Amino acid sequence: MRLSLPVGFGLTIALAALAVPRPVAAQDEVRLHEILPALEGTELGEVSLGPAPPPGGQRVVTRSEVLAALRRADRRAEGLAIPRVSRVRRGARRLDPAQLVEEAGPVAREALAPCVVERIDVRTEATVGEGPLSVSVEGRAPERSGSSPFVIVLEVGGRTVRVPAQATVRCPAPVVSPGGRLRLLARFGNVVASAPGVARQPGRVGDVIRVTSLSSHAPLRARILDAERAEVLP
Repeated sequence: MRLSLPVGFGLTIALAALAVPRPVAAQDEVRLHEILPALEGTELGEVSLGPAPPPGGQRVVTRSEVLAALRRADRRAEGLAIPRVSRVRRGARRLDPAQLVEEAGPVAREALAPCVVERIDVRTEATVGEGPLSVSVEGRAPERSGSSPFVIVLEVGGRTVRVPAQATVRCPAPVVSPGGRLRLLARFGNVVASAPGVARQPGRVGDVIRVTSLSSHAPLRARILDAERAEVLP
């Protein structure tokens, strides 16, 4: 028996196949449900098929790789229509310097306090994956006003990208100078003991500096409370 198909039917099928979106990896590992969407939300769908491509890239996952991953996870492949080849892509978005400054600004201002951030400069862009973006910074307030380098840390889907940045800051003067006398407070439960001490470093309120107890001559670390007092740290 011959089956007659309308003219153009085969072309329609081909175009429909091309329109099927490629699987998208959301994390640093490709999960089985990204190859077989019907398994999303199931324990089987969370079986790892190995590393995902970098943001903006793609990776070929073969049927044999899927079967091997199932064996490693002690799972069976019966009833699964596993494609011979799947091309998994990783979504990406590009953040230019202006966007990076906007994303990191509030976090940087908090991290560099009590210095006041007057300007943030970023000279490079960053490519990150799609999904919720977590932004933090690695840096601390400098001792004096001027330029202060720090790092913007971007995390999406378990992948971290670090971007160097520079802040222009205006910092308050230290309230404690090296050699300045301090009252050192030490807490023992509900009891607070005090002893005279000497600062070995300059510092502002909230800074942790090196101090020396004049009673025991022991070197200690203490957090400055004000120009006259510091709390000894454990």
